[in-house]
Amino acid sequence: MLKNILLLMLFVIIIPTCHTAYAQNTSKELKAAFIRNHDLWIKTGDKEQQVTLGEQISYPKWSHDGNWIAYLKGNKKDGVFELWLYNSKMKNHFKVRAHVDNNFQWSPNNNRISFIINKELYVLHLDPAIPFLISEMAENIENFAWLPDGHGMLISQKISQQIHSDLILSQIILRRTIKPIVKPFYTIPVNEDEYYVSTSPFKWSYDGKWLSFLLIPTASLSADSNTLCLLSEDGRAFQRIANMLKEEEWFQWSPSKNILGYVKGVGREANLNKQVEVADVLSLKKILLTPKGYVDRDISWKNNKVIYVSRAIEDTQADLNKRPLPSIYQITLSSGQQNQVTFPNRQEGDFVPHYIGDTLVWIRTNKYFATVFKSDDKTGVMWIKQLTMASSYYDRWNWDEVFSIYRGR
Repeated sequence: MLKNILLLMLFVIIIPTCHTAYAQNTSKELKAAFIRNHDLWIKTGDKEQQVTLGEQISYPKWSHDGNWIAYLKGNKKDGVFELWLYNSKMKNHFKVRAHVDNNFQWSPNNNRISFIINKELYVLHLDPAIPFLISEMAENIENFAWLPDGHGMLISQKISQQIHSDLILSQIILRRTIKPIVKPFYTIPVNEDEYYVSTSPFKWSYDGKWLSFLLIPTASLSADSNTLCLLSEDGRAFQRIANMLKEEEWFQWSPSKNILGYVKGVGREANLNKQVEVADVLSLKKILLTPKGYVDRDISWKNNKVIYVSRAIEDTQADLNKRPLPSIYQITLSSGQQNQVTFPNRQEGDFVPHYIGDTLVWIRTNKYFATVFKSDDKTGVMWIKQLTMASSYYDRWNWDEVFSIYRGR
């Protein structure tokens, strides 16, 4: 049963200043939120600003207009994380709720943020006319994502607690009235020999005609393999296309074509048996981009024809610390030309490329310290020093914990 809860926070403070809070961010400077010494910082161009002092902050995420940053406060030892918001115009922090997990998401085109507490999905409306209205959307959800138009969400739920029960995808349409509309969208059958219990968040193609997501099995199995899927917006076409790790950033849509790039390969080690492939959605034609003897991770589109990956020589020796670290490669799909574009020292590796505007941004680490670099295709320069190291698992670093770049609109 859907419930709705109103929470007014700092009502008197917010109302007089809310109009400045929603002004569009028109700055073209490269901007990032990052964690240094466990505190939140902002970098705009060449200027740094410390936002918190003596806190335990993680998972900074920008709102669509670049005026808000959502983040978690708390540490793993206590196991309790609070969702907070920082408004860069007012320079104020606002606590939202406690016991929030790290899957909180901003709407793609307005200042609403959704988050999960104990499998219950909530939406916070940062609207000048309805300040800090929190509504509960659904119970017993596995995962979700905003619809492309920002007027609702797509959620996944298990039909029952039985491990082989089907997964149901439903659309939640937000309305001005309190109660949203819930519409069943698609049922993913789970066979008796399958152990799918959840999905990843959903990612929409540029035109909203297709979505991609992972089918996630039970925890022990998901550490080694998950199933990448495609689903059309009308629910008529469903396809499982690859097996890969539970890394949401490892599958990305092309900027303006229905082409999906992803890092495929089973096994929990990020630097073994991982290959980048692109798939045309309509033809399902697949192109393998990783040459023999190499291993790829991370992925970022420069445009519809060029893609960046983090690549290393594949090495099977047992000691992970002795395996080669990666550098960034640029791949041109039409010609197949592949060029190395970053050149770290042997003891360092380059990860998570982001192409923003005309600038390539990446993280360089020696596994003990991390730094953010940027390049305008001419030369690479250090941009952010002393980035807090993200948590790792079999040479996979969760960089979303400590770094978020603003992509603009």
